[in-house]
Amino acid sequence: MKPARKVLVVIVASVALAVLAGCGESVKEMIMNPTTKDELVQELLSDDISKHDLMNKLTSDDKAKREIAETLLGDLSIKALAIDKLTADPTQRAELYKHLTSDATARAEMIGVLTSDADFRKEIQDAIKKPLPKK
Repeated sequence: MKPARKVLVVIVASVALAVLAGCGESVKEMIMNPTTKDELVQELLSDDISKHDLMNKLTSDDKAKREIAETLLGDLSIKALAIDKLTADPTQRAELYKHLTSDATARAEMIGVLTSDADFRKEIQDAIKKPLPKK
């Protein structure tokens, strides 16, 4: 083969490889495209290992945890589940009561709920009659 022809074959092959290598989208381009982004998310969530990895990454950063919590608490069923979990945990219960009684509005609402029910009202009256426990 003539030297000029060899150089031409190398150039053509290089151009072909460059074109083929440039055909694929970069990850950033795929994320910017709503269609491919949805496909990527669906694929990641359909694989248990990928889903586990995503959850680990999302819950290891405090800022990401807060964002997840705020997003989840926008859903009323999740909010109810969170309240159930907090009230069921004896270690969290006291902190929850402190938080509710420190806010004047929440305290007034609690008193309103407790005094509006006859059974609760009787229980409160009985508790008030008893002497305070000694510390």
